[in-house]
Amino acid sequence: MPTPIKILLVDDHHLFSDGLQSLLQNEQEFEVVGQIYDGNQVLSAIQQCAPDLVLLDVNLPQKNGKELAAIILKDFAVIKVIILTMYDETQLVKDFDKMGVHGYILKNSTKSELLSGINRVLSGKRFFDPKLSRNIPQPTLVDDEFIRKFSLTPREIEMIRLIKNGLSSQEIADIVHLSLMTVKTHRRNIHFKLKTETTADLIRFAHENGL
Repeated sequence: MPTPIKILLVDDHHLFSDGLQSLLQNEQEFEVVGQIYDGNQVLSAIQQCAPDLVLLDVNLPQKNGKELAAIILKDFAVIKVIILTMYDETQLVKDFDKMGVHGYILKNSTKSELLSGINRVLSGKRFFDPKLSRNIPQPTLVDDEFIRKFSLTPREIEMIRLIKNGLSSQEIADIVHLSLMTVKTHRRNIHFKLKTETTADLIRFAHENGL
């Protein structure tokens, strides 16, 4: 039996990491050698576990995914790096592409899509999720402190940005591959959390907070 590919998971959401670990461990060709939740622990874990592949989230405590990806690509050139994130933002994708990461996969991917992306990277190619909305300009990533302050989810922040760009609920639904009803529910939740009432209020909030 061939030696399994060693994978290090780096994500500060424990439930998501546990689910990913369970999914990958069910594949005979993979071995999850570690689950890391804090950016400061990643480099020491790499030295200890010697993974073949790092699945790396963007938002992490201490060091973020961009900092870590740059270091790993420079200092551990044999390791493949795939960004696994909720963030479908053109500028962020371009930054990671230019940096030279081997893949960029969205967290709303199916199991088969994730495994297909991983296997493509392991075969020596690059893989950028075909669901990425590269044609929609987006500002850079906000940090977890902002998310906690307003109790917003990454999806809700994405919605606010699309609303700011003048898109209707139906247009947003088409772009993010959700139903119109789901988008409207997100909008209601956003208004409730931010205590806003109108689209103009949301646009004002987006501009005031650099979204």
